[in-house]
Amino acid sequence: MFNKSNINKSRISSVLFLVVSCVTILGEQNDMPVLFVEKETFDFGKVIIGEDVAVRFEIQNKGKRDLLLYNVSPSCAICTDGLSWPDKLGPDEKGFIGARLQTGELYGSVDRTLSIYSNHKEKRKILHVTGQVWSPLELKPSYAYFPILNSIESNTNLRVGILSKVAEEVILSRPRCDNPKFQPKLVTEKKGRKYTLIVQTVPPMEFGTNSGLIRIDTSYPGLPNILIRATAKVTPPLEFSPSMIFLKAGDLKNPIRKTVRLSVNSTEPVEFLGYSLNIEGPTVEVMEKQPSKYIRFAIEFPKGFHVDPNLEASLLVKTSHKQFSELKLPIKAYTNVFRSKKD
Repeated sequence: MFNKSNINKSRISSVLFLVVSCVTILGEQNDMPVLFVEKETFDFGKVIIGEDVAVRFEIQNKGKRDLLLYNVSPSCAICTDGLSWPDKLGPDEKGFIGARLQTGELYGSVDRTLSIYSNHKEKRKILHVTGQVWSPLELKPSYAYFPILNSIESNTNLRVGILSKVAEEVILSRPRCDNPKFQPKLVTEKKGRKYTLIVQTVPPMEFGTNSGLIRIDTSYPGLPNILIRATAKVTPPLEFSPSMIFLKAGDLKNPIRKTVRLSVNSTEPVEFLGYSLNIEGPTVEVMEKQPSKYIRFAIEFPKGFHVDPNLEASLLVKTSHKQFSELKLPIKAYTNVFRSKKD
């Protein structure tokens, strides 16, 4: 027979165990670092296009353990510069995150973000940089984006209309580009009021994405020049999709199978002559093959395979194409912890 006294004691012990566990968990949670931001939105107001904006966020660690800031990542890499932040904040310690927003390629309402990665329980906190960027000139379109080009010998052009929105005349002059693959020409339709920018591609272009920044001088006070980005993508004759394989660093708990397609965009017949991996352990097989169209590979990473954080592996494919006789698909590692800016 069961002893009621022993059963009651057992129940009391279980309850006490649960209470102690809950208190321990709460204590551990309260002992965590806490990232506090005084204002999560920085509004810079209204500025003229081309003006640099100094951005500053006040932060504090309101936790009881050290707050580690791994990385601060901007949503607009080409318009954000001068990022700075502390690597570590002790309990109650304050600091700031600084950046410089370059408005030369921005226009109208702006909302850019900074993502903070830390050992705070949320792991990622998003801050906003907002405001208005004003220009005395209206550009239609704002960028010179070319349709996808099929050949590096493509010679085509795009037009950007430029119209003054202010009463006084605005004289434009000296169009130039930092990439010789684009040749800008400025046509005056109405002096001081209306212009047309003609952007011409200059063959041979590069396979992949070609990009250049066009700069035009202006006579408007406070606006020495305007910036217009030109972009043209030339489809390569052979192209991997996806263009890279990522694996999480560490030992694989389960096997992982990655598939990749190598497409043929060439007008000339292309044969696949062989393939290989430059690491031991994983295996490669051809899943599907359409001559002169595409080939699909499957790469099998076995259970227990060690993914080094500095992994630099690749799948090598040999073809009969003269210019693309060897193609490499990079295989790299990623981790959940970002390196600090000093690494």
